[in-house]
Amino acid sequence: MASGWYSDKPTIPAVQQAGRERRRDERVDVLMRVKGELVRPDTPILVHDLSRSGFAVLSQVAFSSGQQLDFRLTGEDGTTVTVTAQAIHSEQMPSNQGLYMSGFMFVPGRLTGLVPQALIDRLIATVADPGTQCFFERPT
Repeated sequence: MASGWYSDKPTIPAVQQAGRERRRDERVDVLMRVKGELVRPDTPILVHDLSRSGFAVLSQVAFSSGQQLDFRLTGEDGTTVTVTAQAIHSEQMPSNQGLYMSGFMFVPGRLTGLVPQALIDRLIATVADPGTQCFFERPT
């Protein structure tokens, strides 16, 4: 495991059966409007979608189920939230053998013991607005 990563391996809900929807909250496609990185070791990730209970990422890293990591998520308007999240799954992308799609659920942070729900909600609100441009779009 890379330096700065930790894993408490808490129990993962038993409802995780292959092919079944396990999300508690509706996901919002972020369409490149949220930048993400692991807090340590500053590894960039592509945030695929986001909900009140978790998010999915594309990365070159295969995460271990149960692994807990700190992430910094930043919206285009500068809204930034640092969260702790637990890996639920990590699967290699069939179209690109060097990329993995991984799902994470928010868990209470080590220092605060809380999930920063108000900041997560604010970040979701900034990317759920259809008028918000994606990072790669140029102003018209």
